Amino acid sequence: IPVPALLIYALPHSQGRWAHNDADPRVRELARSYDAAFSRVTERQVKAVEAGVPKAHVVRLPRASHFVFLSNEADVLRQRRSFISRLR
Repeated sequence: IPVPALLIYALPHSQGRWAHNDADPRVRELARSYDAAFSRVTERQVKAVEAGVPKAHVVRLPRASHFVFLSNEADVLRQRRSFISRLR
């Protein structure tokens, strides 16, 4: 794909406080295991995008939620403005 693209990933992804602060240690361990597996899959996707879309600007926002534009609004706006300013 020979066009500029901005891709923002929540990587590593956050499941939220409910998973990481649960009173049950089994829940916390399962959440950590899921996070690790999900991060590996997502990182492979990111690398495929970087290889297939050479003009892509890829941003990783650690501990952002699935709705990255809500959990990290300021980061998303800053990245978007920066990306757009370079297109002019």
